[in-house]
Amino acid sequence: MKLKKSFARFLSLTLLMVTALLSTGYTAYAQKINIDSASGDVVIFAEETQWYFRTVDGRIQKRLWSITWGKWLTEWEFV
Repeated sequence: MKLKKSFARFLSLTLLMVTALLSTGYTAYAQKINIDSASGDVVIFAEETQWYFRTVDGRIQKRLWSITWGKWLTEWEFV
C-alpha cells in the first residue's frame, strides 16, 4: 500500500514538472487605440491595404502595401 502511494506521488510530481517545463507561454501585443478628442469615444478602424503589380520578364508579380502603417506587408510574389 505504501508503495502505491509513493508511486502515485512520484508520478504526479513528474507529470506536474513535465507540464511546467513543456508549457510555452505566448506574447500579447498591445494595439494602438484611437480616441476621438471631441466626444472621447474609441474609434475602431480596419487596416487599409493595396496590392501593387509589376511585370518582370513577362511574368506578373504582386506585393501588398499597408496604407495604414506605410510599409510593405509582403515580398514580391508571382501571380
